[in-house]
Amino acid sequence: MASPPLAAQSRFDQAFRDATELHKAGRLADAALRYEALAVEQPKNAQLLYLLGAAYVQLSRGREAIPALERSLELRRDFAPAVDALGTAWIHAGEPAKALPYFRRAAKAGAPDAADRLTTALIMCGMLGEAEAVAQATIKRHPAYAPAYVALGTILGMGERYADAERILTESVKIAPGAAEAWRWLGVSRHKQGRTEDAVAAYSHALSLKTADPLITGHLGEALIDLNRLEEAEAVLRQALVGVPEDPGMLTALGRIHELRGELDQAIAVQTRALSRHPNFEAAYLNRGSARRFAGDFEGALADYDAALAIKPSMAAAVANRALTLLILGRLDEAWPQYRARVKALGGAVDLSRGAPWDGKPLTGKRALIWGEYGLGDEIMFASLLPELVKDAAHVTLVCAPRLQKLFERSFSALGPTLEVVPLGAEITGAFDVRLALIDAAQMLRPTLAHFPAHGGYIKADPALTAQLRARYAAGTSNRLVGISWRSASGATGRFKSADISLWGAILGTPGVTFVSLQYGEISADISAARTALGVDIVVDPTIDSSGDLDPFAAQVAAMDLVISVSNTTVHVAGAQGKPVWALTPTGPGAHWYWFRGREDSPWYPSARLFRQSVPGSWTEPVVAAAAALQHWATP
Repeated sequence: MASPPLAAQSRFDQAFRDATELHKAGRLADAALRYEALAVEQPKNAQLLYLLGAAYVQLSRGREAIPALERSLELRRDFAPAVDALGTAWIHAGEPAKALPYFRRAAKAGAPDAADRLTTALIMCGMLGEAEAVAQATIKRHPAYAPAYVALGTILGMGERYADAERILTESVKIAPGAAEAWRWLGVSRHKQGRTEDAVAAYSHALSLKTADPLITGHLGEALIDLNRLEEAEAVLRQALVGVPEDPGMLTALGRIHELRGELDQAIAVQTRALSRHPNFEAAYLNRGSARRFAGDFEGALADYDAALAIKPSMAAAVANRALTLLILGRLDEAWPQYRARVKALGGAVDLSRGAPWDGKPLTGKRALIWGEYGLGDEIMFASLLPELVKDAAHVTLVCAPRLQKLFERSFSALGPTLEVVPLGAEITGAFDVRLALIDAAQMLRPTLAHFPAHGGYIKADPALTAQLRARYAAGTSNRLVGISWRSASGATGRFKSADISLWGAILGTPGVTFVSLQYGEISADISAARTALGVDIVVDPTIDSSGDLDPFAAQVAAMDLVISVSNTTVHVAGAQGKPVWALTPTGPGAHWYWFRGREDSPWYPSARLFRQSVPGSWTEPVVAAAAALQHWATP
């Protein structure tokens, strides 16, 4: 005999309570099984269907949750928790666009967590403008709701507005100091602004809050690599890889460590390993491309950059590195337009936003704001474009590194009163018609290698100081003066460009030559070693400090008959003056694009001669070749 309806309902109610208790206790799979059985009995119970869908969502079974939640909402249309859960189910199902209508409905109630989920879905859909508006509105309504700050910081970071992101995320960690994601993005925003030490601090704190997180660990490893703290970076990455041995982010960072140690075969192998497991990981293509470029496989590098861009067309670093490779190959007409991506690749280079961006047309009659980029050597090299660029301009304000101001003022005074040189960081006054980074003029003025003019120098040292220094160094002898520099301080790549003084014996043994140190930094141990091991005295002038104002250093270089240097600022100062300069240039990670491939001369500096490594890391061949040439040069 069938049980009376009241008794059946009583049993159902008890079973329903038991299922919800399991749900509350976190026994989600057991709860879901109970809900499934009960739904057979009462397929129109809106609350039961909601809870079944919610359990599926919590179990990340989004596809199974969707029918139950949709049926629940048909029965109880405005039940906000079911609306929100259905949006989450579509997220778990990998279709965030289908989640948006439900999250928008849920967010109308004003709850900050619902608005936060809407923001997340909008980010996933690439709708950053609307996501930013929602996050801003949430912060305005709920100023103490930390997740909204994290979301806004994420959006700003994704839009490469790193200074704004840092400001918002700093507020976030004040409200919720235990939010690892906020600290991670705070690290990213600092890292992209070039404040790598601060980024390491933020990443390290994030990792202390969320230990063994592969994304944070990868960020920390990359930052330590950028600081050339390779041993620390490797220790962090290898420890983390024990738990996730095939994590692509950490593998590609480990590959970069091999690359920066000059272990190019290993670097390529590790990036290839990452790609074999994760064939759509664009960063591994980017980094394998760099390792291949340093190994001399330029076509392979271009193929890797193309593969990265096929996955992520907006990947500025891949565009910029592709352009670098084309520059090395001398394919300037292809390279220059792409090379403008360098600004995004660096996370924002200098851009003094006064006047309209330059359209490439002559500056005739225009008031122009022009600035240099990168390092001192690059600023000096691209300054060769100035005479052609500004000859008919109404007025030019040139912003340069403070160490170059005095030298540039003297050198370009012949361009007339229309040129004003201002140190970077100083106040810039006046109105401008156009603005441009000096390097961008190369696209118009140096479209091919055939467009490089011969010149006898465009930088002018102080003639009185030059004569004084030359007399001092010659000391009444008939010896010829040869300035030398053997070390580079270019961060992670500096050691590849440096040739220890102990390797210079064949050069320093040349008779009839007085060698003068043009090396910056602390060199007393090097000078002592040269005297002890090689029996050579090198003139050191303590009155010239090339780590400061470069104007006296330019005069010191001008006092030489010849300069022999590794690839550093000294080569640029000499070449820009038309001084004979022999550059010992590396292959591999320390190689600069502007020496191009396989040349013994330099289109940038007609007075330069290049002595190249044929084997990365080995200075024997270039030193021996330079020594033989010096012997011939010094022979009366």
